[in-house]
Amino acid sequence: MSAIEKANITAIILCGGRGARLSGLDKPLIDIGNKRIIDCMIERLRDQVGEIILSCSRNVALYETLGYQVVVDGEPSEGPLAGLHESFAFVNTEWALTTPGDVPFISKSLVDRLRVDAGRRGVALPSIEGEPQNLCLLIERERRKSLADFYRDGGRAVKRWLYRNEIRASDLSDLATDFLNVNTIYELNEARARMANEIETAM
Repeated sequence: MSAIEKANITAIILCGGRGARLSGLDKPLIDIGNKRIIDCMIERLRDQVGEIILSCSRNVALYETLGYQVVVDGEPSEGPLAGLHESFAFVNTEWALTTPGDVPFISKSLVDRLRVDAGRRGVALPSIEGEPQNLCLLIERERRKSLADFYRDGGRAVKRWLYRNEIRASDLSDLATDFLNVNTIYELNEARARMANEIETAM
């Protein structure tokens, strides 16, 4: 198994959600202050990985303006695993870091924190206060193949693949605030308040 170095990791940001609890908004493109969620995520991930792939099912032209490879999820109704399955075919590195596209403050130390467990098991995922973050994986090539086979065989939930393979989560509860998912108006307001505070602090 190759070393888990920056140049050997491709980040896949899943931007294909329906935004059902936010009136159908394309969540990664929501402005939370002076930046969109996707801009915040790219800033925090690009120093941790060698490449970035954006998986989306709408507003493709907007995502393409960001300058990264865009993979269109042709089966968004099948859930986020469909987007991962499509994107895996475009990953040329040994390792992939997967994440949902609605986590604007994703930790800048995520890869470092997952590196050891990923090296031992071929895959690592964070757990926050006992809740596994099932779409956030640091996963090597053979494990990706296993997950892709699981999807082709009818599997539709990453958590079921993790359970089947007895993958234990890595406790990153100390990074809980970095895993804020923007799914609701309340969480959106929380993200905007945090961004406003960061801007004010930087002045």
